Amino acid sequence: MNKVAGFLGKVLKKTIIFALIAFVATFTIYMTNAENKLIYYVIRPFLNKHYDEQSRDRRI
Repeated sequence: MNKVAGFLGKVLKKTIIFALIAFVATFTIYMTNAENKLIYYVIRPFLNKHYDEQSRDRRI
């Protein structure tokens, strides 16, 4: 019984530490608006370049 309690205690401690680290990471991403900055500065220029290089069949 003591071994089981010790094992569950270790697992619970590691789970709580992981959850705390994950919360801090996601909270930091949310507060700094990092996901929108990533989209604006990295993904959007890549997509603009990709679509600008495509050949068009019709002119607007």
